[in-house]
Amino acid sequence: MQALDRLKSLITEVTELVEAMNEEAFTRKPSIAKWSKQEILGHLCDSALNNHQRFVRFLLSDKPIHIQGYTQDDWVRLQGYQDQYQPGEVLTLWRELNRMIVRVMQQAGEADFRKKGILDDGTEVTLAWLFDDYIEHMIHHKKQLEA
Repeated sequence: MQALDRLKSLITEVTELVEAMNEEAFTRKPSIAKWSKQEILGHLCDSALNNHQRFVRFLLSDKPIHIQGYTQDDWVRLQGYQDQYQPGEVLTLWRELNRMIVRVMQQAGEADFRKKGILDDGTEVTLAWLFDDYIEHMIHHKKQLEA
């Protein structure tokens, strides 16, 4: 599956990008209201946590699942990615969460990707759509890490 291969590549690309970054650039907050690059990667950990359980629920259910949203800023603040983690810890957490997602998604068959889910606003989506959206979200934030 193309999306799965893309996720594997992103794990390598983001790891190399972050490892090449100096700590000051990684932890500096552009403003009080903006996330540092460390917090952006922490947000991607939260995204992985939330989406992993969604992917598992899709794979285990024969009925459409409810896909609950989450308050991203609150999650980043509560997790304390800026002050409670070392940069290497956030990277390790992000990488391992995404490796876990790869392992789960490798179990998905063609029919699984057509399974339905319902977003908070009532929109019906498939597992394929959700997984692609997860990848696109990661690419969006990878560009912020590169900036």
